[in-house]
Amino acid sequence: MVKDHVAEALELFKSGFHCSQAVLAVFAEENGLQTDAALKIACPFGGGMGGFGRTCGALTAAMVVVGLKYGNAKSTDREAAVLCREKTRELIEKFEKIHGSSMCNELVGFDRSNMKGAELMEKLPHFYTVCPKFLETVITYLEEELLTII
Repeated sequence: MVKDHVAEALELFKSGFHCSQAVLAVFAEENGLQTDAALKIACPFGGGMGGFGRTCGALTAAMVVVGLKYGNAKSTDREAAVLCREKTRELIEKFEKIHGSSMCNELVGFDRSNMKGAELMEKLPHFYTVCPKFLETVITYLEEELLTII
């Protein structure tokens, strides 16, 4: 059975995990990382790098998946390092071409950097409406990219 990464990620996201956690978690095990570890690793990226509205968490987590697939594990493996950088740039360029930005605040349409508590919780329905398309973009890229190598 083929894994539906998008559906699984959207389910995780809707259940309360950050966009970054949802993306990394659905690719974790097939890339040698335990799901619980993936959820913890990706946690700080949610809400645009620590909730400050910087680089989109879904995009950041997708970069981690690219690193898991293409990154170098030896300092002498320059070929892998170069390929990883190329794939990362390709991902970012595709994302920005589709969405116009890679910055969370710009993507969601407001500055969340100083929001906390009740004010931020009030915005949750907005995230559940807007952010799924960002998850879909990066997951589609990853699926297409990872399948081309197999």
